[in-house]
Amino acid sequence: MPSSTLDRPRTRAHPSDWVVVVPGQQPGESSEAAELTETVHVSPPIWPAISLTPSVYLPTGRTTAVRSAVSRLVLLIGLAGAAVAALALVMGQDLLLVLQLKTPTFVAYQGASAEQVRFVMNDGFGQTAAVPGALLLDWREGQAQPAMRLTMGNPAAEPEVERLAADGVSIEEIRYRGAWPGIDAVIRTMPGGWSCNFIVEPGVDPGVIELEYVGATALTIDPAGRLHVRAPGGVWIDGTPESWQDGPSGREPVGSGFALHGGGRFGFDVGPYDPSRPLVVDPPSERSF
Repeated sequence: MPSSTLDRPRTRAHPSDWVVVVPGQQPGESSEAAELTETVHVSPPIWPAISLTPSVYLPTGRTTAVRSAVSRLVLLIGLAGAAVAALALVMGQDLLLVLQLKTPTFVAYQGASAEQVRFVMNDGFGQTAAVPGALLLDWREGQAQPAMRLTMGNPAAEPEVERLAADGVSIEEIRYRGAWPGIDAVIRTMPGGWSCNFIVEPGVDPGVIELEYVGATALTIDPAGRLHVRAPGGVWIDGTPESWQDGPSGREPVGSGFALHGGGRFGFDVGPYDPSRPLVVDPPSERSF
């Protein structure tokens, strides 16, 4: 490829150095003219040489692959978002709840139901109803089939408002006082569902906690220690219990796990702890598809 004029050596001349050439005459051999014949070495230009090599402007194979992968990922995210939005629209649900970008809350139930519903929580996929001594999962007003029921020890334990949300109307936590003798159950909302804290008073044996999923077809414990609850409407998963006691240095973890009692009944195995202080057993709950 022909070289650019930018690559040619340059001379620095003054007006007095010019030589006038007359046709038919030889230029004079002046010292000034001789100086022009000398090679002048100058520093290369400070700007980079211009190259027209195509490889400089075309992306490499790796870059092309990355761009293609990113494009496919963006497309998949867009399609998934559109599918979720369409599902939320069909179900008549809040899209933020479906995407678990918003924490659900309980609201006081104003209707009349045979189950004595006190509070209802919508998590974006279904409703959980709080009734005396139990929670109704996937509950719908007027449904033909009864909802799966998570029962506690005291069927007369009334759910109470434990903590309001920032709007002062909706509810973040409800509490069942005396769900078992000396044990309260606090239900708190979380993105995608709810979690239940069992508050064990000092001197009370946590082994008296026994719950039952009425309507479940099978209960199993996976290798991670989670409780899988199979029901006609899907699968619920109670996460591995996170038990603790509050001490002088802060929260002190206590080992715990699920214990199957047969049928739809289960409780907890709790490791060593200080019985002179309150104990909290926390198995988070979520829906699985």
